[in-house]
Amino acid sequence: MFFLLILIIIILMIITIKIKIKLKDFEFSSQNKEHLNKNYKIEMIIYTFNFIPISKLKITNKKINKALSNEKIRKAINEQKTKIIENRKNIDIEAIKEIKNIKMEIDEMNLKISLGTEDAAITAFIIPIISTFIAIFLSQKVRKYNDNQKFSIQPVYINQNLINIKFSGIFQIKMIHIINTICIVNKKRKGDKNERTSHRRSYDYGYE
Repeated sequence: MFFLLILIIIILMIITIKIKIKLKDFEFSSQNKEHLNKNYKIEMIIYTFNFIPISKLKITNKKINKALSNEKIRKAINEQKTKIIENRKNIDIEAIKEIKNIKMEIDEMNLKISLGTEDAAITAFIIPIISTFIAIFLSQKVRKYNDNQKFSIQPVYINQNLINIKFSGIFQIKMIHIINTICIVNKKRKGDKNERTSHRRSYDYGYE
């Protein structure tokens, strides 16, 4: 009975895990030589039972560069890149689609985009399209609207192709959604295997 209780608690701890990601001062500019600023900060906090913090990780540009300077890490990254290139034909497209569908909630967001093209008419045309797309995306991801969720897109009419992005935000992903996605992917894979096996058998029997 005691071990069953412990097992239930462990299962509850796993399925109630919540990953909160805080992104601060992210800036991208196509006009600058170094497109990405160096002052951004990423903080990842893992909670269990949705509110008890069990782990925290802070990522900065300095830490990333320090990690990439490690020969073993660089070698491991290059090996993974090679594997992806070599196996690109075997990439599971369905799995990627399901991963995209993992529910990510946006608690806070401050997004500012400045966009311009060489043609003022094109600039004026695409700005409302992008604004509509972002609004639709937010309507699916924002759990509860508040004053901390803002975005704006400004047209820049200087006859030049440019894009400047400033972004800060807080997101969260629940482990139960990740587990559900993994189950869906595995179910589809088993279904595909059974379907191929069924086709193969009927093809073989045709020659008996």
